[in-house]
Amino acid sequence: MLKTALLSMRKNWGRSLLLLLLMFLITNLIIAGLSIQSASQEAMNQVRTSLGSDVTFSYQMKNMMKDREKGQALDESIQNITTDMADQLKDLEYVESYNYTLSVGVSSEDINPVEMTSQTTQETPRMGNEMTKMPDDNDFTIVGDTTMAHLSEFENENYVLSSGRLLTEDDANTQNCVIETTLASDNDLSVGDQITFQSSDGEVEVTLTIVGIYRVETSEQMGNMMSNRQNPMNQIYTDLSVAQTINQDDTQISSATYYLDDPDHIEAFIALAQSSTDIDFETFTLDANDQIYQRSIAFLESMGQFAVIFLIIVVVAGSIILCLILILTMRSRFYEYGVFLSLGQSKIKMICQQFIEIFLIALIGWTLSLGTGKMVSNVIGHMLESTQNNQSEVMMEMPDNQPETQNKGQKDMTLWDQAIQSPDNQELDVSLTPRTVGYLAGMTFGICVISIVLPSLYILRLSPREILGRRES
Repeated sequence: MLKTALLSMRKNWGRSLLLLLLMFLITNLIIAGLSIQSASQEAMNQVRTSLGSDVTFSYQMKNMMKDREKGQALDESIQNITTDMADQLKDLEYVESYNYTLSVGVSSEDINPVEMTSQTTQETPRMGNEMTKMPDDNDFTIVGDTTMAHLSEFENENYVLSSGRLLTEDDANTQNCVIETTLASDNDLSVGDQITFQSSDGEVEVTLTIVGIYRVETSEQMGNMMSNRQNPMNQIYTDLSVAQTINQDDTQISSATYYLDDPDHIEAFIALAQSSTDIDFETFTLDANDQIYQRSIAFLESMGQFAVIFLIIVVVAGSIILCLILILTMRSRFYEYGVFLSLGQSKIKMICQQFIEIFLIALIGWTLSLGTGKMVSNVIGHMLESTQNNQSEVMMEMPDNQPETQNKGQKDMTLWDQAIQSPDNQELDVSLTPRTVGYLAGMTFGICVISIVLPSLYILRLSPREILGRRES
């Protein structure tokens, strides 16, 4: 059968070439679909990892405004979060670590703050052209944390440690602190020095020891600051117990952040918290801070669905086109089939011979597509990378250290450049893995089987006499 198949392929070289080109095109389209699916999955994993898995427990501001009485002060409407409430969540499943935060305003006679303006008071605009001066006695903010290990400003490198160390859980119930380098420089402070702060009412005084100094690289707060204490350079990081001492309440916290083992478990954690605790989630809320993730993931999931539909269309359309071509070619071989069947050759062998011919052609096209598959994958990777860059530009301002010329260069790349160059984002560099090659081989084999069985059943269901009779007519 193999020898007969090879002779038939050589004799009908025009048909064989046409089938080879068709199989080469189909396999490359399958690679494109698999690449889209694989790249979208890689991008989802990348987005999920980059955005983290933290959930913040805080007061539900929307409900506060709804329940607030007319003329009532905001601080009278807010219900405080307590450590007892937060402790109900820290031991739940999926929680790897947590951080409780409390911020309070303080003043100091030992050091001077990093001034926002040259004036000693802050000017606040009112209606019309009038200005009113509002004193702010609290020039500093004490930020009490359980640990500084997962603070987003440090993880995102908006704040960078200059000397010393950050606070950890080992600093619990100590008077250690971390300050900003500009504040330290203005007051000639270094690691090991001590500073004394007073509470707003002057009833509480604490003396802190500097164990670390950080530097503010970038800050989103800079454009919205109205007082010295809002300046991130005047923030003093301490253990939670220090802030609670100044606040004269050892149960109150501003918020609690829980760091989960996987971003996929965020919804499960929130559902578990609502079902297994007595916290009033009409008053308080668990915020996953995943708005960007949800917007990105919706697009990537639609891309994955498109890839599946695309693959189905390619397989179905490819099978139909091959079936039509083979039916036309088989009709021209009626005499050959009729003679072989008259000589006693079984229909199964006839089908196997046809399958061997198509399989050999498909094998050549499949092998060639492996060589061009990397180029197809590169184009898909560049398309997805460009889409991600565009989304990032819409959602957030482009950082200063990422010049516009980089994105412009990506947009100016030709299709050939995209094909021969891998994406800059290595996680979107979707290469042909053994799994992808296996899927490609399986789909190609399935197309070969369908394209041979259906036309063969159409013709070989006839008897040898009927086949020869149709050929004569």
